[in-house]
Amino acid sequence: MARTSDSELMQEMLTWIRQNQYVYLATVDKNQARVRPIVMFEYDERYFFTTYSGDAKVGQISSNKRVEVCVPISEDGQNGYIRLMGSAKIVTNNDLRAEAAEYCYFFDQYYSGWDDPDYTLIEFYPEYAEYLRPGENHSRGCTFRRY
Repeated sequence: MARTSDSELMQEMLTWIRQNQYVYLATVDKNQARVRPIVMFEYDERYFFTTYSGDAKVGQISSNKRVEVCVPISEDGQNGYIRLMGSAKIVTNNDLRAEAAEYCYFFDQYYSGWDDPDYTLIEFYPEYAEYLRPGENHSRGCTFRRY
């Protein structure tokens, strides 16, 4: 593996993240980790998830903001991943809820509008990343910064 700077590593990870909206979100339910597939989308250089308001992840994030996202990646038959560790927050700002909904490609299939009481928007704040390139045996970690 060629040595790359954290800036180059970040750019490489951001390229993968933009190509792969299907991720796995881990939350904490009391003392048990809970992992599920979810779509992560980007708006205004920020990351978001949508979910039904009654979904368990809403309560889990309200109780414990620490989350992790795993982005599975694959290239030439080889697998890798990007793990993003950070925090999440339930978005209550109606302007942001409305704007972000426009960038969620499946929004209209599940919600009647940004003011649908079943619609919850969650913002994800990644702080640290661990990256395993497809086909490599060792991951690299770095602070997650957008340049």
